[in-house]
Amino acid sequence: MSVWRRVGAFLGQIVIVTLVTVGLVESLVAVSFRYPSASPLPRGVLRQMHVLFDRNTIQVMPECAVYDATLTYTLRPGKCTFANREFSTEVAVNSLGVRDDEASLRAPGIVVLGDSLAMGWGVADGESFPAVIERLSGRRTLNAGVSSYGTVRELRMFERIDRQVVSDVVIQYSGNDLVENEQLVAGRFRTLSQEQYERTVSSQAEMLSYHPGKHAVNLFVMLRNLARERQAPPVAASADHEAKTFLDVVAKSPVDLTPFAVTVLCFDSAFANAARAQAAASGDAVLQRLRFLDATPVSAIPNAYFVLDDHPTRIGQEAIGRMVAEALAGRSAS
Repeated sequence: MSVWRRVGAFLGQIVIVTLVTVGLVESLVAVSFRYPSASPLPRGVLRQMHVLFDRNTIQVMPECAVYDATLTYTLRPGKCTFANREFSTEVAVNSLGVRDDEASLRAPGIVVLGDSLAMGWGVADGESFPAVIERLSGRRTLNAGVSSYGTVRELRMFERIDRQVVSDVVIQYSGNDLVENEQLVAGRFRTLSQEQYERTVSSQAEMLSYHPGKHAVNLFVMLRNLARERQAPPVAASADHEAKTFLDVVAKSPVDLTPFAVTVLCFDSAFANAARAQAAASGDAVLQRLRFLDATPVSAIPNAYFVLDDHPTRIGQEAIGRMVAEALAGRSAS
C-alpha cells in the first residue's frame, strides 16, 4: 500500500471515529434532555445548556409577546401556548399585556410586580404565586409580572395600572434585575428599538432550529466556558452593591410609593439582609417602610423547581404564594 493510501485510510478512520463520537454525544444530550433525572451529565451543565441554547423564552415569541416602546415588550393580549421540555401551558393575557384576566385590572387591592417567576413561567394561569395570593387572601390581586423585566420596567408597568384602591404592592426581585437597574442608576437605561427587538426575536428562532451535531457542539462550548471560568472565575456583584442599586431604583420610582405597603420578595438571603439594613439606615421614608421577604427556603422543598428549567413548579409557586399571603396578612393585622 502506498504512503498516500495509508494516509488516506488513517484520515478516514479519524473521520469515522469523530462522526461516531459526535453521534454518541449528540444522542447522550438528546436523551438527557428527555430524561434529565437519569442523565449521567452533571445537572448544572445540563441545566445551563437548556437555559442558554435550548429553551423558548416567552418575551421573544411573536405569538406571545408584542413590541412596546417604553417597556421593549409586553405579553400579547389574547392566548398563546408557551412550551418547553418540561411543560406546555396556555397563557391568557389581558389588555394591559400581563398574565391575568380583565377583571383584575379593575381596582385591584394587591399588585404583584416581577419577572418570569411572578408571571408563572411553566405553570398554568391559576397556579402562579399571585393567583395563590388572591385565592388565600380573598382580595383582588393583579399579576403584573412579565418575563425578564427588571425593577425599572416593573415600576414603569405600575404606572399603567389602576391604583385607586391598591394597598399592597409586592416587588419580586431576581439577581438578573441588576443589569437593568445599574443602567438606570448610571443614566444609561434605554429600551430596545423595534428593529433591535425584532432582531432578538429572529436570533431566538435561529438558535432553536436544529441541525445535526447541535447538542454536541453546545456541550463542547459549555465545557470550554466552564474550564475558562475555573481559571478566571467571574467576579460576582456584592450583595451590598446589588441592594444599593435596587434601593436607588425604588427611590427613583416614577410612581409615588408612599401610599402603599411594599413587600420585596427575593430569593437570596445575602441580598435580603443587605437591602434590609441599607433601607433602615437610608433616611428615606419609602425605603424605610419596605418589608423584605426571603423565599430562599422554597428551594429546599422537594420538586419545587423544574429539573432543567430554573423556575418554580406548581409546588414551588404554591409555597411562595402561601409565604407572601401570610406575610401580607400579618402586616394587615399589625
